[in-house]
Amino acid sequence: MTTNRVHLIAHARPIGPDITRFGFADADEYVAFIREHLPPPLRLTCNRRLIAAEEDPWNGGRVDDATRIRDLQSAIDDPKTVAVVAAGGGAYFSRIVPHLNLSSLARRRQPLWTLGFSEMTTLVNLVASYRGGRGLYWLCPNWLAWHVRPVDAARSTFAEFWRVLPEILAGRQPAEISEFSFGPIQGELVTGRVRSSRVRLVGGCLAVLAANVGGKTGHRLRPDGKWLLLEDIKESPYRIDRHLAALKVAGWLDRVAGLVAADFRMMNQDTQPAVLELLKYHLPKDRRVPIITTRSLGHVWPMVPVLLNRPLAMSVRRRDVTIENGLKA
Repeated sequence: MTTNRVHLIAHARPIGPDITRFGFADADEYVAFIREHLPPPLRLTCNRRLIAAEEDPWNGGRVDDATRIRDLQSAIDDPKTVAVVAAGGGAYFSRIVPHLNLSSLARRRQPLWTLGFSEMTTLVNLVASYRGGRGLYWLCPNWLAWHVRPVDAARSTFAEFWRVLPEILAGRQPAEISEFSFGPIQGELVTGRVRSSRVRLVGGCLAVLAANVGGKTGHRLRPDGKWLLLEDIKESPYRIDRHLAALKVAGWLDRVAGLVAADFRMMNQDTQPAVLELLKYHLPKDRRVPIITTRSLGHVWPMVPVLLNRPLAMSVRRRDVTIENGLKA
């Protein structure tokens, strides 16, 4: 009998630079390390050629779109796949998302979990939009190679990610371990009024989301009556203004219940205050959309995981806001 599998993808940027940061000799040693720490009966699968691919920014970025689509589609369609884990972020993924068929998630008995953030924003939201899908907006594990030092500590935390993964896939929140933070999301109400209630969060990386708000993808994501989570990195205020304009033109900002403005950063400069100012030009004038700010989410370390498009308890006490992450303690 075939055991359930966790499928690892290097959907955007290949893992070469991450392997070096972790101190692995090559992709084979990297994969072997994961398999050593992923508890049975789960088994790891991946396409070695895809995760070790080369990236050429001046020639389309990647030349393996068709193979990436087949690899990911096969994992989605396989009822034995319990999770798709994105190794890292990067680029050149938004163009292949429209070629994926997620209809099998409507018939799934065993949920498919998708874990990742940044370039994974659209896919995590799409999977979360199906009854048989679970979208966890959380770190890509290779992120640890760049935020935990020295190398031994990074590898130890990387191993912990894989060891606790079965608990997460069971919908349970692991006990606080190492440098991970499992929440809850802590924030501050800076605009509007809200009461303690249950909310649904959608969204993620603003630049990625803005590229996918139109057409069938945008229609499927349906922000109506939900709280829109936004965060980003390396985006200047004028570029953020363009992305917000895309959300406004698509009608998203007219239909959300509220906004969660998470961490925004342009290199070492905090741009969250600039985002709050820009939102004044894009939010509807006929109602005061509530805005919550937080540093729990975004391209930050540690990063709180949040289950997208599922009812989460939001507690409000004056201006202090606490939102569950969606995993059972």
